[in-house]
Amino acid sequence: MRKKKNVIPGRINRQVERFLHGRGLVLHQVRVLVRNQIYLCVLGTIFFAIFFSVPMLTGFLTGAALGTFNFYFLAKLIQELVHMRKGAVTPLLFSFYIRLGLTGLVLFLAIVYWGASIYALLIGLSIVLLNVLIFGATLVGQKFKEA
Repeated sequence: MRKKKNVIPGRINRQVERFLHGRGLVLHQVRVLVRNQIYLCVLGTIFFAIFFSVPMLTGFLTGAALGTFNFYFLAKLIQELVHMRKGAVTPLLFSFYIRLGLTGLVLFLAIVYWGASIYALLIGLSIVLLNVLIFGATLVGQKFKEA
């Protein structure tokens, strides 16, 4: 008996990548990174919603959303700046300080007014690192298979 492949994950991946490509992420590996970041954010939110209290969920969701948005905008900006010959430093610094200020403001609001857990905020922010580590591990695995 022949097994059928599950086509739903592939279809979802294609739709998400098509959406990201339409938003200016033209490099495939950058789209994969951002797509996986979105998946980690959603899966982590579901996990925290099931197993933890509201302050923990608020903290994780805030941290994960901040990390994901910062990652997305940085990936989009870097793709544009690579092709600039002069003056790339100014937009990069301007974008960095704007994102840093907004991130600080949201973190302040989350801790002081929304009662978010600081530990959950840190876990949410660290999924960006987890995403990059997973992506790097898959690249290393691919290089060894080719050799």
